[in-house]
Amino acid sequence: MMESMPSFFVPKLIVCFAAAMLVLSGTAAAVPLLQGFEYGAPKSEIAVREGAVLGKEAFKDNVFLKGVQWAGYAWTAQCHFVGEGLNGVTLYSAYSRELLNRVSAHLKEQKFQLLGMIIDDKALDMISLVKLGGYEAFQKRYRELIGAKIPQKISYEWFDGNKIPQEQLNDTASLGQLLMLVPKDTLQIDVTQSATGEKLENSMLLIHFSYPVMDEMKKK
Repeated sequence: MMESMPSFFVPKLIVCFAAAMLVLSGTAAAVPLLQGFEYGAPKSEIAVREGAVLGKEAFKDNVFLKGVQWAGYAWTAQCHFVGEGLNGVTLYSAYSRELLNRVSAHLKEQKFQLLGMIIDDKALDMISLVKLGGYEAFQKRYRELIGAKIPQKISYEWFDGNKIPQEQLNDTASLGQLLMLVPKDTLQIDVTQSATGEKLENSMLLIHFSYPVMDEMKKK
């Protein structure tokens, strides 16, 4: 059975709405997704790094790198691009409870806040659930979802708490409302446990770094 832990995946519609509501000024400066990977970095620059491998077929727009260091571990990195600019990085490793615990501890050390989750295709807005019925309401909904079916995928959604004042978090009734207020360069890190097949084999841990609001702005 997969490990349990709360989190959330932000629906694309909410992010689009948040981007539309933000009042923006000036041009976007280069911001890091993680050390050594700046948002918007040219694909041509990353593709010539030592050990870089260009993806093929369904992954032809991606660049892969091995041995990328983050949170004290070495990962395989998949670099995602829109056009020629880097817009996200996913780190991969075989899943272990120790690794998940270390990742969670590292994010807390960096002041990231866990604000929701997705269990397979069911998203939970932790802010909304807790505001409406306390933490017990979130626990109840979580137990309902994992009790109905052993999930193949659990995603935990973390946001850079350094960009979110506690007062702002206290005053919002949902994650959707919060996204209308956060700075456009608020980093989102998705931590995903994923397994396949009836026996839930080949369990992986994926860490995805993105700036969803900035992504939506570039589409305008």
